[in-house]
Amino acid sequence: MVEAYVMITAAAGTARTVAETINEQDEVSRAHIIAGEFDVIAEVEAASNQELLSVITEEIQSVENVGHTRTCIVLE
Repeated sequence: MVEAYVMITAAAGTARTVAETINEQDEVSRAHIIAGEFDVIAEVEAASNQELLSVITEEIQSVENVGHTRTCIVLE
């Protein structure tokens, strides 16, 4: 199991919608609106690094109004 935190920038005024949409995805444990450099943080669990890559690039980054993402993989 691979766990990661994905920080997401959203277009102005869309953080709530982005968080709600991302939160609906099976691999996302939870997504929250946050303050700071990023607008949303999502906790993601995947079976492998390859699946994590797929979740980020095909599911999270393709959500409307998502700008860029930064991923932190949990090591321990």
